Amino acid sequence: MSYVTDSLGPGETVVHQATIHWIAYAWPIVAVLVGLVATVLLPPYGAVVLAAGLVWLLGAWILTRATELAVTSRKVVAKWGLIARSTIEQRLEKVDSISVDQTFWGRLLNFGHVTIHGTGINATPIKRIADPLTFRRKVGEAIEARRDVG
Repeated sequence: MSYVTDSLGPGETVVHQATIHWIAYAWPIVAVLVGLVATVLLPPYGAVVLAAGLVWLLGAWILTRATELAVTSRKVVAKWGLIARSTIEQRLEKVDSISVDQTFWGRLLNFGHVTIHGTGINATPIKRIADPLTFRRKVGEAIEARRDVG
């Protein structure tokens, strides 16, 4: 079971789930490739670079697998971490705004940083989220649906 599913209240449904973009793997893969080449050219140093790249790649994999991002019918949920866990659950009524920051590459590859601004919490950044504009739109739609019901 996922954290998001476990955190649902009675009658609450998941409206949208988001993921961390594959770009999180880009630099670790570059480090592994450099390590492979360096292992052939400079064996002892290359092996260190390769090992570091593999550890970095493992860390990126854990980050993408251990991060859950969702919009439910009542709140925005974000969970990071595998063993140590950080979470935020912001009720839709308390969300003031959501900002999206995309670089040139972010726009081209469709990823960006989303920051949730809300009453009672500090601004919460979610980095390297895939399709950030859809996430922002789904939060807005959930807020409007909540207002229509209430």
